[in-house]
Amino acid sequence: MEKKLNLGIIVPNLDNGRLLSEKLLIKQLADNYNIKIFVLSGSNKENEYFDKENLIFLNLDLSNSILTFPINYYNNINELKDLKRRYRINKSLSFGKKANILNVLSNVNEKIILNVNESHDDTFVLEKFVKRIYKKADRIVVDSKNKKAFLSNDYKIDKKNIAVIEDILPIDEISEKAAEDIGEDLEDFFKNKVIVNYGELTEDKGQWHLIKAFFRIKEKKDGVKLLILGDGPLYKKLDELIKSMNMENDIKIIKEFSNPYKYLIRADIFVLSSHQEYSKANVLDAMACARPVISTTCMDEIINLLSPKNYVQRI
Repeated sequence: MEKKLNLGIIVPNLDNGRLLSEKLLIKQLADNYNIKIFVLSGSNKENEYFDKENLIFLNLDLSNSILTFPINYYNNINELKDLKRRYRINKSLSFGKKANILNVLSNVNEKIILNVNESHDDTFVLEKFVKRIYKKADRIVVDSKNKKAFLSNDYKIDKKNIAVIEDILPIDEISEKAAEDIGEDLEDFFKNKVIVNYGELTEDKGQWHLIKAFFRIKEKKDGVKLLILGDGPLYKKLDELIKSMNMENDIKIIKEFSNPYKYLIRADIFVLSSHQEYSKANVLDAMACARPVISTTCMDEIINLLSPKNYVQRI
């Protein structure tokens, strides 16, 4: 296909919280279109999925609340507008709520496509704000019929503008990634029973609860380790908590990685400790590696995924 369309792709970061299939989708788009990937936060490090010349880093702090986010980043919205104009972007595709908000607010008359993961909002004010934003999109992509119904019924978005693309697990690619070596420094670690948690280190993810619970487990059972995969604004706080409990040899945090599957496949159980989630991607990653999953009731889709025949109230 001749490369005619200039496609802008807006992602929160290049890290670890997205399903491999999403990265593969972006990679395939890069094979067919002129793309620029606008990365809201993170560093310009080597990445096996994307060509460096296609990456543009905006260096935003994504730890702010959704409501203050567009106000605090007025200049970044204008910067994104300038970038869209400079690269003559015809269509913009964004992943995640904050990326979606910035995509709409930085519109320069291109087609706006949003990938929406959430199926609820927690506050009346936030819901009203996001409703207005999402209604301005030309197309919305969701991964389930339930989310389409939510956007149609609650957000009053025309069903014709909502496309459902259900989760696709690239099992062959995941198997190849899972077979990669973990390195000598972790071989002894994985000789134990290993609990793994995987996600950005933020308040919503609740890893400090998991660390405290793991401390109680270690009081009763030896030969158990905890591995946390992720980085974020709470890294220092979590690191200090681990040190205060003298658990440095039992709990490891791996901040930078491009392949979660080689850790997931070697772990004994995956635990999701989140207060709130907007995607079930990490749970699907663990299930693709045939790991048992324990999760908080942080998202209706995760409840339905893990307990499809039993009603579990969201807590």
